[in-house]
Amino acid sequence: MLCLPAILTLTWCLTVCQADIVSDLAQQSGTVYLPGDSGFEEKRKVMNAACTAQPAVIVVPNFDQDVSTIIKAAKANNIELSVRSGGHSYTCTNIKEGGLHMDMRSFNKLEMVDTTLSPTGKALKLGPGRMWGDVLEFAPPTKYSYPHGQCRSVGVGGYLLGGGVNWLGTYNKYGYGAEHVLKMKVVLADGSVAWVDKDKTDIFYPVASVRTVTHTESNNLFFALRGAGSSFGVVTEFLYMINQAPESDPAVLLCWVESEADLTAIHNAAKATNDYSITVSQEFANEFWKKELTQVVYELYPGIMEGLKNINFKSGYPVPLTVTDIRVNSAHKTDATKASDYMKSQGVRMVFEFDLTTSVFHNFAEYLYGNNMVEQQNWEAGKYFLTSLNFGGLKDTSSFQEIFFNDPSFGVKRSNFLEFASHECDYCFWMIHYRNRQRVTTVAQASPISTNTELQDEHVLDTNIVCMFTKANADCPNIIKRVKSQIETNLAGKSYSKYANFPSCSESDWATRYWRNYTQLLDIKSTWDPANQFHHCQSVGSTDISCCPDYGLATSGQAKTCMGVEGPGAGQPCVFPFSYLGNSYTACTTAQPFNRAWCPTSVGIYGDVKTWAYCDQSCPTQ
Repeated sequence: MLCLPAILTLTWCLTVCQADIVSDLAQQSGTVYLPGDSGFEEKRKVMNAACTAQPAVIVVPNFDQDVSTIIKAAKANNIELSVRSGGHSYTCTNIKEGGLHMDMRSFNKLEMVDTTLSPTGKALKLGPGRMWGDVLEFAPPTKYSYPHGQCRSVGVGGYLLGGGVNWLGTYNKYGYGAEHVLKMKVVLADGSVAWVDKDKTDIFYPVASVRTVTHTESNNLFFALRGAGSSFGVVTEFLYMINQAPESDPAVLLCWVESEADLTAIHNAAKATNDYSITVSQEFANEFWKKELTQVVYELYPGIMEGLKNINFKSGYPVPLTVTDIRVNSAHKTDATKASDYMKSQGVRMVFEFDLTTSVFHNFAEYLYGNNMVEQQNWEAGKYFLTSLNFGGLKDTSSFQEIFFNDPSFGVKRSNFLEFASHECDYCFWMIHYRNRQRVTTVAQASPISTNTELQDEHVLDTNIVCMFTKANADCPNIIKRVKSQIETNLAGKSYSKYANFPSCSESDWATRYWRNYTQLLDIKSTWDPANQFHHCQSVGSTDISCCPDYGLATSGQAKTCMGVEGPGAGQPCVFPFSYLGNSYTACTTAQPFNRAWCPTSVGIYGDVKTWAYCDQSCPTQ
């Protein structure tokens, strides 16, 4: 019997189709979870809490043959297939309502090998279900270097199949993660299993299908899988090149950026060097990080930034930079003093003029970053909602310059350092990455990846903002939507790229922005997956552009505002977050001495109440 869950309700599928699909799945060794089973909900959760789709069945395969059986069962029962490894997608393309959900976390191989296939002689055998935090512990950055997920909880599979970038230094030194893939084992749409390398696809299972397909332009799976991989198959193992040299941790510096000339100076500094990778790395955090010392520091951070601005008589807050040593013989640590001296020599105005204060700030920031990475690796899936924007290959900052300076939430000249939190954002970061890439792997030179790498355009830049929040109806996505729409308007008619792991969610020409040769990818798709078994929003061959969750919000992009209606601050908007009697609030409160909901209408640099008013009845109360 054929089932049609894509157009029928989940309840219908569970009662009519479930027996057939479960029977088919009994032919493989993996655990099968149905709604209501113990463990189903934990397996269903992915990183983004906005991904609430309820699959009809979840399967956790153990072997390549299991994956083959699952793919064929989905096809035989006409049920949508979704696949997750780390589950870190910013959108919800890795899980489908009423579908068959394949959880690849049991494919967790982690081995180091000597191999002549690797130009460096060393490689890792990686299962797609591994997290990069696991890999970094096994092949530590004190001894080895390779592109990896910037967040340690990112899964190996999605990162490499989507291209794989890390803006904190490994990109400019080594390039994309996908360019380091030497070989892959993949289960194809017909259930056959193959090894894929730069020259050929060797199908070895089942016996009746054994054959070798020499790659041509129209069937080159190696090209397609490295950048658009989720559209072509389920990879169960990667052979991944690594370098026998330490990864350099960045120096963390502070600079002043008050004008277009200041922004241009940073870009020019990146253009002028082959020694450093430079990134603007702004954090917007309130009480997000919870490790003991880290939490105390972040509570003081707004006051520190406000104080630095005021005592130096500046119009904007200090801007953090990460400057990473990307020389061939670089050590594990970037020398903060030398990095600062280089930036100053290029006309970048540094906050700290003396070597001692530069080093003290860097060491402190490095300690906090290390703590944050440990905490981040242990985040609970489904706790945070995610919203983001990304634009790449930009010639300069003109498309977002006004936003960088004057946006009320993210601008360096904003009036309230924590204004972003008034939209119920728990944490945001904004990165501007300046490309000055130093090398391309010999594998990628011979066989370029499908990601739109823009290697022909030197010294372009990328920018992305990511926000996280815990309230389902938060206004946080609207401020991202506001900024994103402004940048898109400013870029109308201009060339720029997108990164497939940051889905664009809007532009109709997304495919040519993600990938270098979309026509070729369509040809390869017709060769290996003509029925489009592997599809999701904005996959190769898809016409669906609505990838981002709507979060149940209105689409106006306007911020919600709570007003004070009575009291000293009547007629003024409430200011969140604020501190009162040792507690932090992100909404109106009935805390004493008042007998009804009230809010501050102005706060001090530490969030303490200066003026107040009673809240309008429509305002949320905490």
